[in-house]
Order: sequence, then C-alpha cells, then structure tokens
Amino acid sequence: MRRFVADLHIHTCLSPCGSLDMAPRAIVDTALAKGLDLIAITDHNSCAMAATVGRIAAERGLGFLHGIEFQTAEEVHVLGYFDDADRCRAAATEAYSYLPDHRNDPLAFGDQVIVDEHETILRIEPKLLVNSLTLTIEEVFALIRRHAGLAVPAHIDREAFGIIAQLGFIHDNLRPALVEVAGETVPSTVGDVPILRSSDAHSLEEIGRRTTTIVMDAVSVRELRWAAAGVNSRAILG
Repeated sequence: MRRFVADLHIHTCLSPCGSLDMAPRAIVDTALAKGLDLIAITDHNSCAMAATVGRIAAERGLGFLHGIEFQTAEEVHVLGYFDDADRCRAAATEAYSYLPDHRNDPLAFGDQVIVDEHETILRIEPKLLVNSLTLTIEEVFALIRRHAGLAVPAHIDREAFGIIAQLGFIHDNLRPALVEVAGETVPSTVGDVPILRSSDAHSLEEIGRRTTTIVMDAVSVRELRWAAAGVNSRAILG
C-alpha cells in the first residue's frame, strides 16, 4: 500500500472561472512543487483538457484521475472521477447534450480556452460551461456510473452549489462512497460517509491548499472506492 497526498478538484483554463495561467504543464509543475502525489482535473461540465494534463502527469510520475464537475438541474455540483480519457470523454459527450445552448460571454464569465501542452490555443468552447445540465442529481449519478465512474457530491458544506444547501440533505438513494467538504466543519447530515478535502483550485496558488491523504495500492477509481470503504488496509485519512 502507498500513501498518496491528493488534490482531486482542480480546474484548468477551460473553466471560465479559472485563471488563464492554469495551463497543463503549469498545473503539473505546481502540483509536484507542492508535494502532491495525485491530482484530478475537474472542469465544469467538460473534460476537454484532462487528457493533456494526464499525459504530462504520466511523464512526470504524478498520479492522475480524469474528472468532471457536473452541475445538476438542482444547481448541485457533483464530481465524477474516471480511470481514463475514453470513459471521461464519453461521459462528457453525453452530458454536453444536456447542457443548454447558451453562448459564453467572456467579458461576463471569462474565457473558455482549450490549449495543448505548449499553451497553444486549439479552440474556444462556445457554450457556457458554468450552467446547469437538464439532468437531475439522480440522473447525473447514473450517468457517471454508466461510464464506470465514481460520483462524489462536491463542497457539500457551501451555500453555493452544495447538495445540503440546495436539497437539504443527501438522498438515501444516491449512496455516495465519498463526499467533498470545502471547510473545516463537517455537516452533521454526512453521517459516517468518508470525507474528501480538495482545493477546488482555479489558480496555480490554490493548488494543494487542501488535500486528502489516501492509502491505496494504485491510482484507480476502484482503489479510491475501496479506500473509502476501508478494504484491506486502504483508507481515507483526511
């Protein structure tokens, strides 16, 4: 078993609220400089940048999970983690068809640029990504699971886009293996569900400001799920 210091909620320059400094190589360099062993890219309703960051992470020996931060019809943020680019891309493609066709206004929301490893702009995403899908939270969980992913309610202790503020509680039928908490206080409604702490970084300085130490045998969605369940000495240590 190995201990991974993980930050599993990082945005890139694709997210309109993210800094344009959040380019693939800069993210990986910053994560390594801050002593991280594992990161996940979780842009809003898209994973168009994840594969590029993942390739650089693999070259540098940094653990990596592909991710998406989905926004449900109830305005709840849900993190979806996937083992590879193909599964993540398939989930993102399905979700994109449920994203309203509202054009992004860069002056109001920020740029949504997709770049390569050399920071060359490949294209600009026209749809506003920080918008709610026309899918309920149950449907988003089902979508993530259809593509062999792990669904984690994001920053559940926040007023904005947190499941408890938006819905009042965590539905029993969702049964998340993990929940993410942004602050120091864990809501009492969480019960004994393991806690993930991540940075929700939108700038390089924010990467690694909150981390979780995860004990597992390797980097995979299954191992993360087993760590949450405490299988064979795996653990989420906070």
